[in-house]
Amino acid sequence: MTNRGRILTVVLALAGLASVPAAGQELPSMDEVIDHLDELYRSSSSHSVMTMTVVRERGTRELTLESWTQGEEEALIVIRSPAREAGTATLMTEEGLWNYAPRADRLIRIPTGLLSESWMGSHFTNDDLMRETSYDDDYDTELSWAERDGERHLLVTLTPKPDAPVVYTRVLFWLTPEEWIPVAEEFYDEGELIRTMTFDQVETVSGREIPLRMTLVPTEDPDERTVVRYDELRLDVPVDADLFTRRGLRRVAR
Repeated sequence: MTNRGRILTVVLALAGLASVPAAGQELPSMDEVIDHLDELYRSSSSHSVMTMTVVRERGTRELTLESWTQGEEEALIVIRSPAREAGTATLMTEEGLWNYAPRADRLIRIPTGLLSESWMGSHFTNDDLMRETSYDDDYDTELSWAERDGERHLLVTLTPKPDAPVVYTRVLFWLTPEEWIPVAEEFYDEGELIRTMTFDQVETVSGREIPLRMTLVPTEDPDERTVVRYDELRLDVPVDADLFTRRGLRRVAR
């Protein structure tokens, strides 16, 4: 099962949350947990408005983003503000990932080698936003109970399979023990913690408990961060399939 879009993916919608055995009991099924992670921000379709705040040493900037998704293969993110970047977009289709530059009216394909590159100067990457990798297909998984900040959590340890197209050599996913709600995600490269993403502001959306804010902090620059907050999130809504074409992208981005 693929995980097409985490955030913003920021971006995709959600599946229902299953319950798991209380802490202290047997570990849940690995397949259940991985499917749950893959489905967390996905539905048959979605529409959302988000605020992205990027804090760097040189200053702070804020972007308003609008996104649409349909199925597992189609997603579109458009920057609405600030004005100088309005209309810039990222499109995902079965054919790959594309960036749209409205001033030049150019659609530029993002090669796999650039999945780890920053998206719009944020701490998120192209892979974070559009999620080309899959928890199930690309990682071997180990489950355990572990403590974080003095509380027990379900810990999912993800190790890339041979030749998997992933950026990190290990990912730790911390979940609440009963609802499987994400609390934190840690990304490692050769044993070194590279960045940490935390999830909070849990609210009920379409009957599901969902973290509406994600904060990504790089380990080497702990005073920097990128925060993404869902201001609006609608799931399983009608979405015009034409949005995910070059013509539709240009229409909605302008």
